[in-house]
Amino acid sequence: MLLLCYNSLMDKLLLIACITAFFFLAAMMFLTNPSGVGAIGVLVLFILVYVLCLGLAVFGCRLFFILKAKLNKATAGNAKKKSYYYGTVIALAPLFLLIGQSFGGLLIYEVVAIFALEVLLCFLVSRNIL
Repeated sequence: MLLLCYNSLMDKLLLIACITAFFFLAAMMFLTNPSGVGAIGVLVLFILVYVLCLGLAVFGCRLFFILKAKLNKATAGNAKKKSYYYGTVIALAPLFLLIGQSFGGLLIYEVVAIFALEVLLCFLVSRNIL
């Protein structure tokens, strides 16, 4: 099933980047601390989190669009293209939550604001504005 969704070159590159980001992220979590790696290390951590979440979001969106097409008895028109667009927007949410947590904790209104931003960004993607 995993190979059915990742059959083009871009899909394979995203899968490799996602797996690589997972292993580097795990190594950073267990072998370093924020004060030891400095600002560049924290930036690399945020980039790795985004790449990992991007791979997971694209895969989840692709499954959603394929299942939606099967339920509607229609073809999955541009499911790959739409999954990349929505995946890039959805992958920002965990990154925003992580950044918000690093500033001293998350409150409920911050989570609601991030959710509202994600809904707005998904709306803009659906209207081909982004």
